[in-house]
Amino acid sequence: MLENLFFDLLSLLEKMGVWLSILAWFTVAGGGLAMAYALRRERRVGVWIPAIIVSLVALVANLADYFGTLQQSPDLAYEANPLWRNIVDTFGLPVARWYGLTGKLWLSLLAGQMFAFYLRNRHLLFPEKADSFGSFLRGMGNRNKTLKDRLTGLFTLFAFFFAGIQLLLFYVAYLNSLEDPALFDRLPSFPAAVVYLVIFLGLAFVVATFRAFRRS
Repeated sequence: MLENLFFDLLSLLEKMGVWLSILAWFTVAGGGLAMAYALRRERRVGVWIPAIIVSLVALVANLADYFGTLQQSPDLAYEANPLWRNIVDTFGLPVARWYGLTGKLWLSLLAGQMFAFYLRNRHLLFPEKADSFGSFLRGMGNRNKTLKDRLTGLFTLFAFFFAGIQLLLFYVAYLNSLEDPALFDRLPSFPAAVVYLVIFLGLAFVVATFRAFRRS
């Protein structure tokens, strides 16, 4: 069921054509520039050191996926990503390689920026008061009285997940490196891995934010 939905989504994205691929690249690049502007006044080492680490981890994951894909399919004939495949079909392999590499670099930069945004703004997710973990969960974000603060708080949640979801690419790179079909079939599928990672990130988000609240 989950896999069928995933492949239906890939098919839909491919049918939307190369313009979606181009839009996706400019969206990621524009996101990096927008986050640079949003974080321009942030000077705290405690924000930027973890953000740089997250960005470097994301870079390793993205490059492992990129070069692993090219090693398995140099002409990208077996590439599953419809955004990348549409670029190949429209502009050819050299442009597609440039598209994939620069997109990975932008994603890695943006992951670190998103984590910096989370660290900078997670206080907006803190409750006004909480004397237990349960009351913390129930009261998350209740100190925000303006629409701007509520929206920023929601985006802070999204920023954490955006940074963390880059870890999925390590699993993708591992799957691409497998030469044993039996082992491949025994491992969780890509859609299942997405679900597992989202659950893990949800737990990590709650724990990290609660610990920051306790220290504040």
